[in-house]
Amino acid sequence: MPGAPDRRHRRGARAILALALAVACLGGVAYAATQPERGRPGSGKKAEGPRGNRERPPRPRFIEVPPASGVGGGYQFRFHVAPPAQPSRKAGSGRTTPPAPQAPAWRQFECRLDGSDWDDCDSPRRLGDLAFGDHTFAVRALNRRGISGPAAHYRWSQLEPKGFEVQLLGEVEDLMPGDPPRQLPVQIHNPNPAPIEVTALTVSVSPEAPGCAADPNFAVTPASLSEEAPLTVPAGGAAALPSGDATAPSVALRELATDQNACQGATLRLDFSGEARG
Repeated sequence: MPGAPDRRHRRGARAILALALAVACLGGVAYAATQPERGRPGSGKKAEGPRGNRERPPRPRFIEVPPASGVGGGYQFRFHVAPPAQPSRKAGSGRTTPPAPQAPAWRQFECRLDGSDWDDCDSPRRLGDLAFGDHTFAVRALNRRGISGPAAHYRWSQLEPKGFEVQLLGEVEDLMPGDPPRQLPVQIHNPNPAPIEVTALTVSVSPEAPGCAADPNFAVTPASLSEEAPLTVPAGGAAALPSGDATAPSVALRELATDQNACQGATLRLDFSGEARG
């Protein structure tokens, strides 16, 4: 019939159109599947772009480190990750500044000594006695996903300590029984290439006379040095005692009820000993 629509042709057109749509959808799925992954969790790839950079912790900063060269031991490292600086607000702007996002707290750290394996650590990190020579310490921060940031490094030298020397200055006056103790002026020499702090110094007496025993005839008193009040001796230099409030070792001849004639005119041998830290 003239003007009547051809239904078979129309059904065919619909079929072709549906097929075209199906192919288009299939092509879209294939295209999406071939896109590169972008830091998907578990993919083993680091995230790229600004967001990935924000996830990496910043480099830690050292708060306490050993001296560049020293003769001591038992040092410790203290470190942290400083919070980012907040933008300043202009006075009188009349605008309400929204609160800045809270910076992440980097509380997980890894440390290593002299190129060893990384291991979990906290601040402060205390070190035991180390071999003499050069050493390197490194620390890095981790975020909650275990991603590490750049490491901070510190190098120093552990020197072999040398004993200090004590020299008696001048001669000691004759000792009389019952007199107050006499200080023994001394000079302490430090042969080490780093300063030391003398924390203890005492003297022992050996009378060179038959029948004159050191005990009980003589009494000795150590210098008034301690861990809290040491005497600092510069590297390769010397320091004297008594000095200021610090006293030198002293010796006295006790007055006893027994016969002490054997000690009359006796020569005393003085041996000094002490402790120091560097």
